[in-house]
Amino acid sequence: MRVLSGPPRYFFLRRARGAREEVAHWPPETKSPEPPANLLCVAVRLLPDEGAWRAEPVENEADLRTEVEGAFVLTRETSFGLARETRSDATLALLGVRVALVEGVEYATHLVARPASGIAMVGRSTPLVLPISAMILGAYVESGTRAEAELDLRMTPTQVASSPVYLSDLAIERTVGRALDEAILSPVARHAITYEILAGRVSLYGRAEFGGIGEEARAALAQTPGVVDVDDHIVYSDLLKEQVEQALVAKGLDNIAVLTEHGLITLSGIVPDSKTKFKAKDTATSIPGVRGVVITDLKVADGAGV
Repeated sequence: MRVLSGPPRYFFLRRARGAREEVAHWPPETKSPEPPANLLCVAVRLLPDEGAWRAEPVENEADLRTEVEGAFVLTRETSFGLARETRSDATLALLGVRVALVEGVEYATHLVARPASGIAMVGRSTPLVLPISAMILGAYVESGTRAEAELDLRMTPTQVASSPVYLSDLAIERTVGRALDEAILSPVARHAITYEILAGRVSLYGRAEFGGIGEEARAALAQTPGVVDVDDHIVYSDLLKEQVEQALVAKGLDNIAVLTEHGLITLSGIVPDSKTKFKAKDTATSIPGVRGVVITDLKVADGAGV
């Protein structure tokens, strides 16, 4: 399954016009403070595309009359069984699809569904966010002159019950800050990290001295209600030093020492000529996250000129 990390949003499924909605507060508001905005639709078409599912929203009932060859049509009538080693009698009812935008095309990443039977959990109507990578074709069921696909999820009831619950980004916002405060004990380190939330994805930004800080933050967020995934964009000083060292070695400059502090790189040692000196500077500067390079301690060998 392809890794899809583009900007996410939700396609919320609604009942047909006039049908009674049995899930409280569903569909949610589609307004979003920043694009891409969530969308309200009557169905979602899934089409296989190089190891992923391309997702196309159907906003009006009339558009359902247009059939697309090879597409699965997901609606509020869609339900999923569970298949893992031995088949379970548990089922889930579909509420929506989470997608990610990749090079101008939206691909499904998750299914939003609620337990319908066979899953013991508090609040049976609570929407859950489940990975679409678990979706499999169970069978084809004859319905008159047509054959309809029966879809399953390769998950156990326990795995389903432990999946993230759907929450609005505003609701997630109330708990993410507290989770990071508790995970990152140093006030200075915590102050250097900011975050954004979009369709359940928490994106982390800023700088930290050690990669362990990010590990603790990601672990805490994984246990935070509503968080579907975490995108870590933090620049870590210890990793930055390693990246600069590796880049220098790749250029044949393995005799240069590297120090880093707050994204500022200091190079020291002896190089054969001034061309090599500035080649080292350019190499270090090219590494993402490097804020500047100091080469005053990088000396040119005697007699080679400056």
